[in-house]
Amino acid sequence: MSDWRPDWNRRLAIRPFKKQQFHADLMERVEQRIKVIEGKRSRHRFRRTAMVFIPALLLILGAGIWFGIKEAPNHNPADPSPTTQGGGSYESSFEPGGGGGFEWWSFDREGLQGNDDTIVKLALAFMNRELGIWGGPTPDIWETPEVKEPLERFDVSSPWVYEVYVQEVRTEEGQTVYGLRLQLRDSIPMVYQETIDVTIRNNTHKISLIELVNTDETGTPLDEYESEAVKGRTVTLKEDPKMGLKITGTLSPNEGMIRSIRVQYKDKERIFQDWSNVNNDSYYPEAGLLTALDNEQDVLAIILTTGYGTGVHESVLRLLRSDFTEVKAADPVLTAESKIQADVKTEAGKRIVRIKLDDETRTFKYNEEEAGIWQGEPALGSIVNFSVEGNTLYASMPVQVWQGEFPVAVRLRYVYDGISFLVADAMFEEI
Repeated sequence: MSDWRPDWNRRLAIRPFKKQQFHADLMERVEQRIKVIEGKRSRHRFRRTAMVFIPALLLILGAGIWFGIKEAPNHNPADPSPTTQGGGSYESSFEPGGGGGFEWWSFDREGLQGNDDTIVKLALAFMNRELGIWGGPTPDIWETPEVKEPLERFDVSSPWVYEVYVQEVRTEEGQTVYGLRLQLRDSIPMVYQETIDVTIRNNTHKISLIELVNTDETGTPLDEYESEAVKGRTVTLKEDPKMGLKITGTLSPNEGMIRSIRVQYKDKERIFQDWSNVNNDSYYPEAGLLTALDNEQDVLAIILTTGYGTGVHESVLRLLRSDFTEVKAADPVLTAESKIQADVKTEAGKRIVRIKLDDETRTFKYNEEEAGIWQGEPALGSIVNFSVEGNTLYASMPVQVWQGEFPVAVRLRYVYDGISFLVADAMFEEI
């Protein structure tokens, strides 16, 4: 402690103190008290610093230990891990059987990456008909433009894909193969399934190969029919020596269908395993030659019948070039529906149906009791008849007003522009 200063006696005697109150012993205790308080303050600051610093230090040390014990990723391309992107293998997040319609594929799928993201873009392009084969928008998912050519039939009006399912995912060296099951509708209308294999490179995440898996209308691979087809007998469906054409098929046992249809045309032949025709000689295939506008190459038209009944006739048109590559044709039902206008009115117990095609209108009157159940509007599609007349392709579709009643038909004439068959004109046809 400091020595007692002489002027302290004077200062301590000044009012309000009447006499000396603050002596040396008291000052000693005050200084000791000050030292104790300052010590407590120092310990408090130390504890507060320690409470912040020590947990932070432990967190840093713990994170270092955790990362230190984790196995370092193997970047050796010769031995890729299951989730390696690039040239290694790829682990898909899709479960077998997953999929659905447009909402399923478009809802909350943005987080998918790599090959799965490519499949999402392909599925949406199917349902939006934006594969870009005939021009128009297309996603950037193709290794080369030629890869998508096997899908050209899905990029037109019929058939159209309305659901896509991931049937299986197979891993191969440097690529992943997705087996997709497509739910389709056509203009008849008819619902069926088809299967495709989509091969995607793991390093680019782009499609390098599309393979169509031959299936029946239920989506079952036709390979499963081979053992039964061997037992079936061969049926001659069409033979025309002048054209150099012969069409045969194999009758499947216990089934009224002829499948695996063989076409022999001039000096070429090919088996179309996905073609079929009913086993009824009255509905065996029709065939004819169609002339292109430039008259350079004829097209062989084969008309198959896949189903028939009261008010129903399901026919399929196949168009082949001389090298057996297929040619597309505009959908007759959708084309006709875009050209006609129909309205129905009820007056005094009568039902009046008006159908307008271009500048011509047909009117039909019925008693209300004539039909048990009336359709809302005249409809097309339950019957489609293709025909070849004078090297020209036609399609005829009766207009249905109720079950079994077809007052008039719409007839379309096609022309071939060297790429596809387009509808040149439409007219009414008497039934």
